[in-house]
Order: sequence, then C-alpha cells, then structure tokens
Amino acid sequence: MKTQSGALVEKLLTNVSNQLIPEGYISELILPVLNVVQTTGLIGKYSNDHLRIIDTTVGGKGLYPTVNTTVRSSTSYKLTDHALKELLVEDDYDNVEKPYDVEEDSTVALTTHLWLEKEKGLADAVADTGIITNNTTLAGGDQWSAYTTSDPLGDLVAARAAIRGACGMKPNIAFLDEDVADVLRFHPQMLDSLGFKEQRPGGLNDKELSVALKVPDVYVAQAVFNDGVQPAADSIKPVWGKHFWYAVSPKSAARRQQSLGYRVQKAGQKSRQVFKSNPDEPVGSTKIIVKDKYQQLLSNPDCAYLIENAIA
Repeated sequence: MKTQSGALVEKLLTNVSNQLIPEGYISELILPVLNVVQTTGLIGKYSNDHLRIIDTTVGGKGLYPTVNTTVRSSTSYKLTDHALKELLVEDDYDNVEKPYDVEEDSTVALTTHLWLEKEKGLADAVADTGIITNNTTLAGGDQWSAYTTSDPLGDLVAARAAIRGACGMKPNIAFLDEDVADVLRFHPQMLDSLGFKEQRPGGLNDKELSVALKVPDVYVAQAVFNDGVQPAADSIKPVWGKHFWYAVSPKSAARRQQSLGYRVQKAGQKSRQVFKSNPDEPVGSTKIIVKDKYQQLLSNPDCAYLIENAIA
C-alpha cells in the first residue's frame, strides 16, 4: 500500500479552497419577466369565450346575432422583499488569510442563500399537485429509469395533449433536473425516436434531447441544496427533484398571451443587489447586504403539466 510522506504544511494554500456553489439555476429562465412600477397591482386576463363555435349565418331581414365577445378578469400580484445581511468585524479581517476573502466569501454565501430560496420556491410550487393540477405520478416499472418497461414517449405525448386541452396551446419549454435528463439521454425509446437505436455511446446531446421532447427550449437544472438540519450531517439533494415538466412560457411578457406565469419584479431593478456599508458600531466593521424583490406568479397553471417521480 502506498503511503504519503513529507512535511506537514499547516499554512493554507493561497490559490485553492473548497466550497460547493450551486450551478445550473433555472428559476429565472422558466418564467418571462414582467417589469412593473407599483409593488402591488393586477394582471389582466381574458376568458376563452371567444373560442366558442357560434352560428353566424344570417339572411334576409333577420337581425345579426349579438354576442359578448370578451370576458375580462384579473390576477393580483404583490412583490415581496427578500434580504439577508452579515456583519463583518475587525476580528474577521484580522484572522482571515488567503485563499479566504472576508467580504467576497460573505457576498457569495448571502447571494447563494437568496438565489437558492428563489430556485427552491419555484421548484416546490410547480411540484405541488394542488397547483399544477394537470399531472401524473409514475411508479415502479413505469418510471423512466426502468428502461425495459417504461414508456416515456407515451407519457410525453399524453402530457403535451393535456396542456393543449387545458390552455389551447402546445408546450414550448420543458424543464427537469440533470439526473432526470441523464436517464432520458440514454433511454432506448428516446434514442430510437431519433433513429439512433442504442448506437449512441454518449447519449443524446442537448439539441437532440430538445428534438426528442418536441420543444424548442429545454432547461436542465443542476442546483442542489443542503437538506441536513444541524447538527446532523450534510444531505445534498437536487432542488428540482425527480420530476419532469412541460409548460407554455413565452420568452417575454406581452399582451394577449398564454403563460404559466411571470417573474414579476420592479422595473429597472436587478436581481440580488449587493450593498456594503460601514456602521457606526462596532468600529472597523462592515455590513454586507444582499436583497431581491420579486414574485414568482403562477398565473395560469393550466399551461403546465407535471410528471411526478419520473425516475426512481
């Protein structure tokens, strides 16, 4: 057995450090941004009455039929403040050396907290079958990780049809966690649908996965969170779980459109603003604040379909 020998070095390496920073956030990609001036207000909504088939035949001296063409309603929104701060005192600066950086470390941690809250908040909302009522749950041999018995193509056809039947439009995006995507990339049905059979050593690439799912945009999430409660050990889990979603979600907010929802935010205000100040006490201290203001509004859940527990 090989052993390592040499002098023990207690000095920290100045260019290396270990920290898990989640990547692959998709919460700010799924919903189009709706910039507003007021922090509360209403979003206009039309009914589907204009899609009803009406006999418009007229003749002779008969009166033209009269209809009410438009039924209007509204959905309310309310922006919510999200913020965290950390107070850095002289001891923090005095006792920290490279590769650590007191202010940078604090900013990264605070920003991660806020962004993960936004990511998990949307993931939990769209995974709630009480909200996304167009859904199905897979189990056992029906889960896509069971390659020989599952039928992802059939499940996906049913999902697309369900969205069109609910909101009148076919989905234009799909979103899922990396683990679910990896299963689909190598599923025999998915490979066969593009003519690859099983002769695809690397699985489907991103473009091919999009073609197989029949949507122009596929958002693959990689963000993870620590589900361990102190003092228990860390428990790293994917934010978006083992599910799959289709949705109707335009690139930008506009009038007279169908959309699962909107990321409502104050006009001209960026996400996760960072502020630094020097409070009067303690002397020599610095206060780091990271804040955000938004609402992830699911204004039309009929524009989404959830396949719960798509993989084991």
